[in-house]
Amino acid sequence: MATSKTAGKQNQAEPADYEARFQQALRRLSIAKPMPPFVQGNRSAPVPTVGEQELQRMTRQLFDEVEAQCVFYTERLGMDVMWVLEWLKKYWSAWSGGVNEDLVRATVAENCQYKDPLSFGRTISGVQAFIDYNQAFYDAAPDLAYYLIPGEVSLQVSPKGEVIFMGRYVGCGHWDYPLRMYPFTPGSPAIPGTGAYIQGYPVDRYHLDPVTHKVFRGETLWDPFELLQIQKLMPSDTSLAFKAMVKAGQFMTPAIKAARQLPLRGGN
Repeated sequence: MATSKTAGKQNQAEPADYEARFQQALRRLSIAKPMPPFVQGNRSAPVPTVGEQELQRMTRQLFDEVEAQCVFYTERLGMDVMWVLEWLKKYWSAWSGGVNEDLVRATVAENCQYKDPLSFGRTISGVQAFIDYNQAFYDAAPDLAYYLIPGEVSLQVSPKGEVIFMGRYVGCGHWDYPLRMYPFTPGSPAIPGTGAYIQGYPVDRYHLDPVTHKVFRGETLWDPFELLQIQKLMPSDTSLAFKAMVKAGQFMTPAIKAARQLPLRGGN
């Protein structure tokens, strides 16, 4: 197996036992209550639930695949990116059983810039704001767990050594409490929790600095409609309520179009 010439030399203050934490995270079962056989709510079709032990197996397979990608870049292309595997182990372990702030700070830059649908176009600036943002999800679903999907990770390396890491994964748990939105701190606007079991499939993009081996920019993409409908907080697209809600928007269309004819004042 290829080894990195730089992995382990960065961030000397980070936890030295990350490999042990990673192995512990691989074994941890997080889902506290029974999973339903499928997830649907007000969605158009049911989605079979994937059991947690199978999710663990998929995650282990994914790490093997990432290691193979890193070896290919390092040995065949001459780009030393073995440190990405170490970064991913630490970063994924940071979310096992809750937010581990030490591991987050060891893998995310102090001045990171991040976006999520719940930031409504705003940038989440700084590692502490990034921690607050992630903590909001665990406060809403205390048994929240993230598992990785084999074959759904992409690794790209620029000529300057910057790494772009993208991956699709499973976010699952029971949404029992309100989910805070931007700015994600106590008192922020929140989506109510109904206790529904959630099994979502977000996609994350991370830009990694080749010197510090930390995330300096990133984004999470997911479907808020999906989670709202699973919780039955949003009606089915075939329901009269949904059709009435969409039709109501037609009454606003003439006013919006008229406003667009006015001179622009900093927006559209």
